[in-house]
Amino acid sequence: MATVQISTQTKTVFWALVIAAFVGFVLLFQNILAPFVLGIVIAYLLNPIVIRVAHFGMPRWAVVLGILALFMGLVVLIIAMIVPVLIREIVQMSDDLPTWITSAQITMVEFANKFGLAIDPAEIAGNLQGQAGQILKAGKGLLAGLMAGGVAIASFITFVFLMPIVAFYMMVDWPRLTSKVDELLPKNRAATIHDLLGQIDRTLAGFIRGQLSVCLILGLMYGVGLSLIGLKFGFLIGMTAGILSIMPYVGSAIGLVLSTGVAWFTTHDWGLVGMAIIVFVVGQIVEGNFLTPKLVGGNVGLHPLWIIFALMAGGALAGFVGLLIAVPVAAVIGVMVRFALGEYKKSEYYTK
Repeated sequence: MATVQISTQTKTVFWALVIAAFVGFVLLFQNILAPFVLGIVIAYLLNPIVIRVAHFGMPRWAVVLGILALFMGLVVLIIAMIVPVLIREIVQMSDDLPTWITSAQITMVEFANKFGLAIDPAEIAGNLQGQAGQILKAGKGLLAGLMAGGVAIASFITFVFLMPIVAFYMMVDWPRLTSKVDELLPKNRAATIHDLLGQIDRTLAGFIRGQLSVCLILGLMYGVGLSLIGLKFGFLIGMTAGILSIMPYVGSAIGLVLSTGVAWFTTHDWGLVGMAIIVFVVGQIVEGNFLTPKLVGGNVGLHPLWIIFALMAGGALAGFVGLLIAVPVAAVIGVMVRFALGEYKKSEYYTK
């Protein structure tokens, strides 16, 4: 039986259609994909633990059920401990915002008077209040959009129940799913594809399992540290900096600016400003010398700018679901680009 030769052009068109179909699917169903994507992410994170425990001879479904229950219990415990504090500080911050505006107005007027600049205090106050109003309006619009977009009570309950169900079935069926995918790989390219998949897995494991752990630990370090030095809204600022640390350096920089700004506007105490700076300097030392080397390691291979671009592009294209899949897609693209460059350097286009 004759073997059908497929041209490079046909292969290119085929993979372009596959990518277009994937993007179209995400954009079309982005409003309902979040629990499925999060369930798959949880399954990916916990699957190595399931494999190790299952080696002791226990049924895989029982291992999955136990590990998933422990994981969800830990998540609920963390949320129960952190969310009330965050809500309290958010409410307090909204109450203190008018006072901050007045303080900022006085500071700007005093600064301008030192340099002989003629400014209208009423105009400054109007501008600051206008900006604050825009921020509050945007926040209310965001909340309204979330409610209208399906994160109402019923949808939230569906989300909470559906996510662990997806994770359970994904972990139980993980060996069968990977076996089916392996059967579909082109036989003459299977070794190369396995190598690429291994690189993608190491990149994702290093970033998702490692970086998420770093973000949580940093957020708690910053939040507790800022609270201990007596900074108002310190826990909120610290957790925000930790979450934003998924983009390397960005979270710490934003947290440093926010904490020093709040320290000055609320107390005008340079000592508190200095202590806030020390908290973030210590956090960066711990992250750079202990957390990142131990938890993330050197297998990530994702440049910070590439991560930032991927998150921004994912959020712009597909909202929350886009943010969830941004890093995995960036990891796949990064591995494929490195592979393409390696093949190019071995080709006649480069050597001749």
